[in-house]
Amino acid sequence: MKTYRMLGIVAIMTMAMTSCVQRQERSRNADKYENWKASLADSVAVLEKRRTLAEDSLTNAYNTVDSLLKDFAYSENPREVEGYMILKSAKKSYPLSRTGLTARISKSEGFELVAVLSGNTFSNISVSDGSRSVRSAVVPHDQALNYRSGNLTTVLFTGAEADSIGMLLASGGPDRFTVTYSGQSGKVIVVPVSAADVAVVSRTWQLAEARREVHRLEMTLPLISRKIDLLRQRMDK
Repeated sequence: MKTYRMLGIVAIMTMAMTSCVQRQERSRNADKYENWKASLADSVAVLEKRRTLAEDSLTNAYNTVDSLLKDFAYSENPREVEGYMILKSAKKSYPLSRTGLTARISKSEGFELVAVLSGNTFSNISVSDGSRSVRSAVVPHDQALNYRSGNLTTVLFTGAEADSIGMLLASGGPDRFTVTYSGQSGKVIVVPVSAADVAVVSRTWQLAEARREVHRLEMTLPLISRKIDLLRQRMDK
């Protein structure tokens, strides 16, 4: 009889302990759920702040583009495959008939750096401000991107290297820049970059960079909004 009574007590205690464990488990699960919802809400708040910042940045980028565009004009040259944007003050002297640098923006909105050298040929350049130096890609002579007319060699550079040169000239560093012309012959010619050429290249790069920023932000904003929508859907479920 005592054995049955002990078994009953053990069973009751086991049930009580099981019930207690289940309550604790439910409580932990409830805490986890609330923490999970809170983390989602925090993520939404962070993304909303990021979206607001991106919207403000996009507005600023639009304003920058609009302001810079006032100084540019669209031009078409019979020698060129497609039209381009060029600084109005540089249009009358383009193509260059002297040693120097200029720049333009392609129809596809890419930054294009144009280097000209009188009396010699070259296939690449490097630009230095005395402490920093940026080198272009090599563009072989092909009478297209690297062509000769009379005693002038003109080379059009594009891509990341050209962009880096534009950024260096637009960096607002020292007043003195030099450009080094070099080619397969091994001959190297170093000349100063005129203040006028620095201004043209800088202004053109700034417009190209502002347009890139607009495109980047225009692509970023929908992605942020989509992430916010997905998080809110998870919270609602």
